[in-house]
Amino acid sequence: MKAIRIYIAGFLLLSGFIFSQNIDSLQNVYRTYYETKLLKTNSAGRYAVLNHHNTYGKDEDELIDLKINKVTLLKKHDFYQFLDDDILFMRNKDQCRFLNVKTGQYIDINGHFIATVSKPYQKVVLYDTDSKILMTISKEAKILWKEDGVSKYQLNDTSGQLIYISDHQLGITDMKDQKSKTFKLDNTVQWISCKDNAVYCADIQRSVITLYSVDLSSNQLIQRVITSPEGFEFVPTLSGFFEIREDEHFLFPMYLKSKFTDKVNPELKITYSNINSRNKNLNRYLGIYNIKEKQWEYVPDDRLQLPVYEFLNDKGDFIFYDQSSNIIEADPNAVLDLKLVLDYGKKNHILPQKRSDQVNYLWDRNTEQFIYFDQKRWKSFNLKTGNVKELMPPNTTGWESNGHNGLGNNPELIPIRVRNKPIILFSNQYDYFTLDLRTNEVKRITKGEEKSVKYKLVNVKDQNPHSSWSIKHSEIDLEKDLIFKLFNQLNYHSGFAEYSAKNNKTVFYSQQNYKEMIPYDKGLLFTSDFALEPFKLTRFENGKYKVVYDALKADKEDLKKMSYEIFQYQTSYGLSNAAVLFPMGYDKNKRYPMIVNIYEKQSRDLLYFQPPYLTASVGFNYLHYLMNGYVVLLPDLKYETGNTKNSMLNSLEKSIDSAKLLASVDDKNIGIAGLSYGGYETGMALGNSKYFKTGVAGVMVSDLVSLTLSNSEMNPTPNYMRVENQQFRMNSNVFDDWKNYREHSPVYYLKSVETPVLIWSGLKDKNVSPSQSRMFFLGLKRLKKKAVLLEYVNESHNILQPGNQLDLNVKMWQWFDYHLKNKSPATWINPVL
Repeated sequence: MKAIRIYIAGFLLLSGFIFSQNIDSLQNVYRTYYETKLLKTNSAGRYAVLNHHNTYGKDEDELIDLKINKVTLLKKHDFYQFLDDDILFMRNKDQCRFLNVKTGQYIDINGHFIATVSKPYQKVVLYDTDSKILMTISKEAKILWKEDGVSKYQLNDTSGQLIYISDHQLGITDMKDQKSKTFKLDNTVQWISCKDNAVYCADIQRSVITLYSVDLSSNQLIQRVITSPEGFEFVPTLSGFFEIREDEHFLFPMYLKSKFTDKVNPELKITYSNINSRNKNLNRYLGIYNIKEKQWEYVPDDRLQLPVYEFLNDKGDFIFYDQSSNIIEADPNAVLDLKLVLDYGKKNHILPQKRSDQVNYLWDRNTEQFIYFDQKRWKSFNLKTGNVKELMPPNTTGWESNGHNGLGNNPELIPIRVRNKPIILFSNQYDYFTLDLRTNEVKRITKGEEKSVKYKLVNVKDQNPHSSWSIKHSEIDLEKDLIFKLFNQLNYHSGFAEYSAKNNKTVFYSQQNYKEMIPYDKGLLFTSDFALEPFKLTRFENGKYKVVYDALKADKEDLKKMSYEIFQYQTSYGLSNAAVLFPMGYDKNKRYPMIVNIYEKQSRDLLYFQPPYLTASVGFNYLHYLMNGYVVLLPDLKYETGNTKNSMLNSLEKSIDSAKLLASVDDKNIGIAGLSYGGYETGMALGNSKYFKTGVAGVMVSDLVSLTLSNSEMNPTPNYMRVENQQFRMNSNVFDDWKNYREHSPVYYLKSVETPVLIWSGLKDKNVSPSQSRMFFLGLKRLKKKAVLLEYVNESHNILQPGNQLDLNVKMWQWFDYHLKNKSPATWINPVL
């Protein structure tokens, strides 16, 4: 196959035999390429399960013995878990398999099972959704316990209890010895919960809840009846929001009854300019009932229209606010009055005019400090003293997320608590800092900014228990080492570092584009892939690195015939990155056509190996073009707030100028392609730059004015939110900045478009209206300019049907080959000529 592939690639490059008669042959070449991902390893680091997949239907799983390099093809399963070093559990829709990886022998249990692995007990809980049979299975695949007619179940590995409902019976099974006890119930229950000390289940009706609880120490069954508060009703369908905390406080989701009783004409939708557009939504209200004291602790205010509740810890402290007060809906992170409620409703405090996005705040219960993000700085409000102070030294910067030029007013990362200490871990755009909330001492624990290396903590777990009500705040233990992933923002190398707070030392692991670090008993395994470098698995043991698995070995010689260079280029708006990729068999003495693929930070496409294929959902695969004689440029464009047009165009042209110094580019044959926001940028470039001979714009935005004053189907909020404060970065109201909005709309530059344009859209696009693409096309048509519009009737923002994917990819390729390589036009192009 390798010889055939090389022959075809050369044939395509040299002969121009590239369209309908050889698409199948090219597809056969591309089918040999695939992506690989690591699914599981055992604790000894000897065995690994890998998946190989591509867009041509390849989806194979393999078991690799990394010690002797033995590969065993596995029957396809969707779940893998090692029960110990030798037994691999696998599940698919037809069966569960227990495989001894040393002997190769296995036992199958047939059935359509939901599988839950109990790691502490090396057992598997299987539930057959068809027969309603619940079983516990040993790692030897023996059935240890079995129950018929089970409607619900839950496993708690901490307490070692498996609870289930069978008919009108609550059962509790001990995972250690499989001993069971059962309790008779009077009602059918829809909700169960297993805590460390008690088991709960409930029959949830709209007006009344019958709650059953079993104390695991006394095995006593208690029944309670809870009636809904006046004006509210319970929501049985939201079972994930029913929760009992500290074996006392019962949290309920409720709906406001008036939203059901209001008479509505199904033929009429009424919207008011002074009311939030989601006002009729069935937002859930929070109620809290104390099951020990048998009374309500917290009843929501029925005057609230769109309440949002966020628990701040695993106790009874939460934030709530009313979204309905955000009337204009222009800011995705609206400034609202927040209410801090403590101890399940015993106390509350008004926190006026705070950013409402949950990543913007943290509550420290011990020091009674509300920590929040405001104007790019972390601050705290002390509930005891009423004092507000900045938390980090004034000479530290970069705390804000730089996405969309920081218009989201969000922090780079949410702070992390330190277990059993009054210390918070903060992160800016590069590094991590600890802050002692009692002494105000700040300590920088990483040093990445000086080398343009971004640190990201990876061995961090959510502190809060699984809860639909809770903000997922995290917690670390400084008694244990911290693991950081490192990313160099100049050369894109990535690796890992291990930091010890005890001795303030950091161990670095070789940066070779590592993606994952997997500890095992005696060392570490690293996965890596990058651009033209397929998946590798590297072992680190006794201070030495060794590649133990290398994917696509037979194809690497072909991949080595292509190359890339990541570079920095200067613009009028600052320094930026770009990547230029050189085609197969690149000869610096020849000139090559170049395609510029744009969408904000497009150079990040190099971070993963992407095989060549003609079924890209966006119509463009850079490896395909490299294999067919093109230079490809992937620039990161610069954006000045309120001036995205000029800043984008300046950086786009500067990136091309810089790329031409590195690659032998035929500057008379440069094309541009972009999707969505990249389609918008492509339209803007074609009307304002003389660099391009042609362009392809997909699902584009043409007119910011009409986009701004509209809604997308997938988001009820007005589109002016994303135009003003998100991707388009206008940071202004269209009525206060009308001229600038027109200047930032590609449709108003159609008279200046001098090159043929290919435009495509999906007519079922719920993100960007297809009318935006059609508007651009109709303008070109009215001006008698050359353009073709492809409208895929049953596609949306991305092309998902394989046949349509192939059609779009081939048409884009044919379009560029005709305009940039002077190839004969495909039949479908002829009419526009």
